[in-house]
Amino acid sequence: MELLFLGRGHTDGDTVVYLPTEKIVATGDLMESTIAYMGDAQFDEWVTALEALKKIDWTLDLPGHGTPFRDKSRVTAFQGYLRDLVDQGRRLKAEGKTAEEAAQLVDLTKYRDTFPQIQGKGADIRGVRRLYVWLDERAKK
Repeated sequence: MELLFLGRGHTDGDTVVYLPTEKIVATGDLMESTIAYMGDAQFDEWVTALEALKKIDWTLDLPGHGTPFRDKSRVTAFQGYLRDLVDQGRRLKAEGKTAEEAAQLVDLTKYRDTFPQIQGKGADIRGVRRLYVWLDERAKK
């Protein structure tokens, strides 16, 4: 068994448990089979940590929430979701939209085949509020 820190993502302390002989990863909330809570997210680092996860030789992911899955394309789809959320959120914030307005306007419906809980436009307000704070943190650097 190996304990891996692939980088910050869902939180600052995401740890992956890897069983190399069995080719199993237990990713906790770093990678769920559904859209994860993003209230503590490090968005750019999350995408990078997920890229590192895809490079590990695994055939089964036991996520923190949702059902186990075998297809790394789910990880790729979530990376796209995160990138699109950041890009759209950045644009909406620049247009003067509040986090509450942006949470209703973002369109991530192209990911609904992978994440069926996406029923239409919009994202969880807690994640968009975190995104706005994260964008402000990045602007100060």
